[in-house]
Amino acid sequence: MKVLFQARPDLMKNPAGDTVQVISTGQNLIRLGVEVNFSADPNLDLTLYDLIHIFNITRIKESYMFFCNAQKQQKQILISPIYWPPIAFLKREGNHPNALAIWKHMQPMRDRLVRECQLLLPNSQMEMDALRQDFPKAANYKVIPNGFPDAFIGVDSDAFRQQFPHLPQEFVLCAARISPRKNQYWLAKVAQELSLPVVLLGPINDQAYFESVTLFPNIYHLGTLQGELLASAYSAAKAHVLPSWFETPGLSSIEAGACGTVVISTDQGSPKEYFRDMALYVHPLDNESLRLALEQSFQASPLPLMHHLRQHYTWSKVAEMTYEAYQTLI
Repeated sequence: MKVLFQARPDLMKNPAGDTVQVISTGQNLIRLGVEVNFSADPNLDLTLYDLIHIFNITRIKESYMFFCNAQKQQKQILISPIYWPPIAFLKREGNHPNALAIWKHMQPMRDRLVRECQLLLPNSQMEMDALRQDFPKAANYKVIPNGFPDAFIGVDSDAFRQQFPHLPQEFVLCAARISPRKNQYWLAKVAQELSLPVVLLGPINDQAYFESVTLFPNIYHLGTLQGELLASAYSAAKAHVLPSWFETPGLSSIEAGACGTVVISTDQGSPKEYFRDMALYVHPLDNESLRLALEQSFQASPLPLMHHLRQHYTWSKVAEMTYEAYQTLI
């Protein structure tokens, strides 16, 4: 079976959740014997491929070109939408005044992909429900969740503590690109009021926003960590906080929970489908919800969520589910 992955050209230059999903899915499918290639060429000759798997319709322009090329060559197309309506985020004060209009202008392109692909692979049933709300004639689907690396199981905090000995013994962690959508400024502000140190991991997507966040004296930004060191960072943290405007459901929340860390997640998007009542939730417009969650995290047990995630959400299990979805189209 030969499968072509297609996603935005800057997938590696500007890493985000879709980067992790593409790489982790591909690596684990290869272990199952699938031949997986990646291309961001919208005019590629697709003769060699059995299936075309396109990722991310939030950023739609490139995905639309991939789709048109595959359809023109009469290929079977699967789409991982990574979709959530960002209306509340786009309406927020300080956002670009045309952002919401631009989003709506692109909806017909998203609608065509969602209607005309052979199979949708949303990351949750809640995401599929959101797709059907916006695109009533959506194609058939199979839920393929996000996951965490199998190798994260059993990693302790020692490596992180040895590399960063200057950090406070107790801190909360947020692993995400530094950007308004991830809402780190809110986290920094409320944590400062509680005299709580915050460690930020991830690339800087918005320099001005990053500078506003790091004005708070309780913030430590360590850049991007990967592999065992990232798992060790999760293990060292008292809680992992992702107070975003929405998530589907937030890869770092899955990873942190699987490493035995208390998870504080936004309630916007699909996190509750993954974490159920085993995480603490905040609403991005409710300051008190974040304050309360941070206070409660010091008494909360991470173990129920850790066991749940390890049982259901390793990338190896996700790849098996993806492989089964491919087989339905071959």
